[in-house]
Amino acid sequence: MVMPSNDMNETPPGHTDDLVAKSLLVVAPHYDDEVLGCGGLLARCLAEQAVVRVLFLTDGGADHRGEARLAYTARRRQEAGAAATVLGLSGTHHLGLPDGRLGDHLHEVGEVIEGLLLSQRPDHLLITSPLEVSRDHRAAFAALHRRLTKLRPGDALWEVGQGLTILTYEVNHPQRANLLVDISAQGEILRQAMDCYVSQQEQHDYLGAALGLAKFRSLTLPHGTQLVEAYHRLTVDDFITRGEAALLSHLGAVPELLQVREGPKVSVIVRTKDRPELLQEALASLGANTYGRTEVLVVNDGGEPPSLPEEFPHTLRRLDLETCRGRAAAANAGIAAAEGDYVAFLDDDDLVEPEHLATLAGLVAAQGIRVAYTDAAVGVYRLDPQLGWHCEERRLPYSRDFDADLLGFDNYIPFNTLLMERRLLAEVGEVDTSLDFFEDWDFLIRLAAKTPFHHLPRVTCEYRQFRGSGHHILGDGGRERADFLAMKARVIRKHESARSTEVVVRVVDRLRAEAVAEHEAMRRWQEQSKTWEEEHHRLNGRVVGLENHLEVVEASERRAQDAWREMQGQERQVSQDLRRAYDEIERLNGLIEAMESTRAWRLHRWMEGIKGRR
Repeated sequence: MVMPSNDMNETPPGHTDDLVAKSLLVVAPHYDDEVLGCGGLLARCLAEQAVVRVLFLTDGGADHRGEARLAYTARRRQEAGAAATVLGLSGTHHLGLPDGRLGDHLHEVGEVIEGLLLSQRPDHLLITSPLEVSRDHRAAFAALHRRLTKLRPGDALWEVGQGLTILTYEVNHPQRANLLVDISAQGEILRQAMDCYVSQQEQHDYLGAALGLAKFRSLTLPHGTQLVEAYHRLTVDDFITRGEAALLSHLGAVPELLQVREGPKVSVIVRTKDRPELLQEALASLGANTYGRTEVLVVNDGGEPPSLPEEFPHTLRRLDLETCRGRAAAANAGIAAAEGDYVAFLDDDDLVEPEHLATLAGLVAAQGIRVAYTDAAVGVYRLDPQLGWHCEERRLPYSRDFDADLLGFDNYIPFNTLLMERRLLAEVGEVDTSLDFFEDWDFLIRLAAKTPFHHLPRVTCEYRQFRGSGHHILGDGGRERADFLAMKARVIRKHESARSTEVVVRVVDRLRAEAVAEHEAMRRWQEQSKTWEEEHHRLNGRVVGLENHLEVVEASERRAQDAWREMQGQERQVSQDLRRAYDEIERLNGLIEAMESTRAWRLHRWMEGIKGRR
C-alpha cells in the first residue's frame, strides 16, 4: 500500500543547538511575547553582537475602553521599552493594532513585515507558532503566510527570502519542535525583563508559566540542562509550496476551514487504473475540500473496478471503461459524463489541498474568466524501510503567468491546477486520443486559442513523484522515455501553422532575457555566498583564536592547580613537622615537670639558693 508518511518528527530533538545569527526580526503580537517566547535566545544572540529588532503588532489594550484604554496601552508600551533596555534590543517598532482583533488586519501586518524585512534584511525571522491558544498569535502566523506564499522570482522580497530562516516560537502552547536552545544561563535576565511587565505579572504569573514550559522542554535532554526554548525551523519554501491549511497540518495544527456552499457546480474527473491505494488518497484529499458544490467522477480506464468510499461528502460516481483506452480517452469519457458548470482534473497519484476548488471557483466567478489555474508543488517521495513513502523534497518548478505563445513551445501548467468552463471544452473538441502522453498540453494549446487563462500564484495542490515506483507515465524523470522529445516535437508541429515568425522571435527573446536574469541572480547569490563564506572564515578564525586562548588559560589553570597541590603538600609537611615539634616540646615539658617533682631536684634548688646568698 502506498501511504506517504508524515515528514514531521513529533519527538523533540535530544540535543540543543547553538543558533548563529547576525540579524533577527521578531514579530510579537503582544507586549511581553518577545520575553516569554524567545527572550532567552534573543539575550544569547545580543550577547554575540547580533542586531535584534522587535515588531509589536497590537496596542495591548484588550478589555479596556476609552481613556482607561489609552492609559493602559501607554503603560504597556512603557513597560515594553523598559524590557527592551534590559534585553539590550537594537530597536522596537509599534504597529498599534487593536488587541484581540489582529485577524481583521492580516494584509496590513503583512505589508509592515515586508517593509521591515526589506530595510533590515535579517537572516532570521521569529514569529508565534500557529498552534498557540491566542487568536492574535495564530493571526500573526497567518499574515506571514499570506505574504510569503505568493513569493516568486522578481518579487521585491525574493532575494531577502533566499537567505531567511523562519523560527516559530511558543508562548502558551507547546508546538512540534525541531530546534532546542539552552537558555539556562539566561534565566536571570528573563526575570529582570519580565519584572518590567508589572501590569501583566499582576494578573498572572506569566513568567512562572514560561519557565515551567522551559523546564518541560529540557526533559529530552541530558541531565544538567535546566531551561530550554523550543522552536520550529522553517524556510520560505515551506510557505511557498504549501497552502495555509497544508502548512498548518504539517506543523501539527488543525486548520479552521471555511465551507463554501455557493458558486458554480464543479465536476472533478479522476482518471485511474489499478492503483486503488493511490486513488483512495486522491479521493480523501477531494473529500476534505471546502467547496460544497462538487461532484467527483472516477474514470476507471479498463482496470479492476476500484471500491469507492461508502461515506463521501460530495456526489461520487464511477465510470468503468471496458478496456484500457488511454489517458486521453479516459479524459473524454469523464468530460462527456460531467454535469458541472466547470471541469477540473486530478490524477489518482496527486493530491489537492482543502482550499483548491474553492479558490478556483472564486477566480472563475469574475466576469469573462473561462479558465483559471493556480500552482502545484512537486512532492518527491522515496520508499523508506521504516517510514514508508517519505516526502524528501518539495519544490515549485512552475509558477508562470499565462502566455499563450510560450505555451505553444512548452507546457508550464500542470493539468491538476486548472478549472475550465465545460461549454468551452465542447467548443474545443475532444482530447486527442492519438497522443499517448502530452495530451493535456495539446488540449491546453487549443483552449488558449479560444480564451486567455487567469493565473493565481498560490499553491493549492500537489503533483507527486514516487521515485523508483514506476507510477508515472514519464518515469522518474521527464526525459527517461525514449520518445519524450519526439512526442514533444509532434505536439509543436501540430500547431505550427498558427505560429508566426514574430511569435517565435518573441518567445526566444523572452526565454533569453529570463536566462540572463537568472544568471545575474545566481551571480549575486554567489557573491552573497562568498561574503557569507568570508564571514564564516572570520568567525572560524575567531573561534580558533578563542580556542587557542582557552588552551593557554587551561594550561595556566593546570599549572596553578599543580602549584596549589604542591603548596598543599608542603603545607601538610610543615604541619606534620610542627606537630612533631609540639609533641617533642610536650614530652620535654613532661620530663621537666617530673624531674622538678623529685626530692633530688628540690635539694638541688635549695643548695643553688644557698650558693646564691653567699
